[in-house]
Amino acid sequence: MTELRRSLNLAQCVFFGVGSILGAGIYTLLGKVAGWSGNLVWVSLLISSFTAFCTATAYAELSALFPKAGGEYVYVKRATGRTLGTVLGLVISLNGIISGATVSVGFGGYLTELLPVAELLGALAIILVIFLVNVSGIRESSTMNIIFTIIEFSGLAFVIVAAFPYLGQVNLLEAGDRGWNGVFTAAALGFFAYIGFEEIVKLAEETKKPERNIPRALFIANAVVGVLYFFVGICAVSVIPWEELGQSSSPLADIVGSRFGKTAITAISIIALFATANTILSNMLGSSRVLLNMSREITWMKRFSKVSEKRRTPIATLVLIFFVMSAFALIGNIETIARIANLFIFVTFLFVNISVLVLRAKEKNLRRPYRSPLTIGKVPVLNVLAILLILVLLGFNVFALVG
Repeated sequence: MTELRRSLNLAQCVFFGVGSILGAGIYTLLGKVAGWSGNLVWVSLLISSFTAFCTATAYAELSALFPKAGGEYVYVKRATGRTLGTVLGLVISLNGIISGATVSVGFGGYLTELLPVAELLGALAIILVIFLVNVSGIRESSTMNIIFTIIEFSGLAFVIVAAFPYLGQVNLLEAGDRGWNGVFTAAALGFFAYIGFEEIVKLAEETKKPERNIPRALFIANAVVGVLYFFVGICAVSVIPWEELGQSSSPLADIVGSRFGKTAITAISIIALFATANTILSNMLGSSRVLLNMSREITWMKRFSKVSEKRRTPIATLVLIFFVMSAFALIGNIETIARIANLFIFVTFLFVNISVLVLRAKEKNLRRPYRSPLTIGKVPVLNVLAILLILVLLGFNVFALVG
């Protein structure tokens, strides 16, 4: 059977992680987050960031222990059995697909700022383009990811530069109309902006020395994005009142436009297209690797287990993802799709953290190249804390979705 090609180094994995995270929500959902949290948007982002960091320690331990492309499917299957592992594997794949659909709608929103194109048409078009890139191969996908990541990073740096003269002009301790309920509801929505770091573990079978490089890439990507988001959050409410941000479909374009005018709006809108496209790229790639790994072991999924001999990509799996992602993009409302995606990711992260606890007790003699830190007895504190935070954010996410 044709195998995936092991060709990625640490830097490429870091770029993949940073690129996966950056475009997912900060370019499309920052305004909605500010609308819930007011000037405390930076607090909401810190809560989301810390939850992601605690969960990253679980991914680091498990990915070093089981460096397989199946990621969470492999971890949960080992901890709780194949049935639950299979269910979660499908949930993970669906989450990646829905997340990609969410960001494709964001892509369509920014595209309408530049061209007289319907938002939905733009969303479906970028899904098709990214599908073709994924089919072409991992090296091509990685090269595209690195280029796009540099572009989207420069866009956020541009936002910070544009906002710099305005810093200190607003009360950053002032909550919105919904108070602390709004802050936590915003943190639940803002968590979507951190989705993507977990996609790194799906590259385990295509990475050199995965036991060492995957955990390092997880922490570096989380640290870079956490610091960047903190400053962008402060800058956003310093330039534009949170009430206006909450109504904006292109918040970062509005921020730079308030200082540099229409040309800057055009520039940031173009950068946002690269950022959102990059996230769709990683979501599609990550979901395809999970389904590929599952199809090797599950009889009714065998048709998706083939890897192209020429391209070394799972083409049948990518075709399936293309159609399902396109279907979800038809929903159209970006906040609604994002909260649906968050339901899946919160459940996934919950089971990943639980898997660390179960395997610590169940298979304590396994050699662990990396261990989640701050252990009391046999219990990893950060993973227990992650479970509690995830449950809290999940509750606020459900409240906002059904309320």
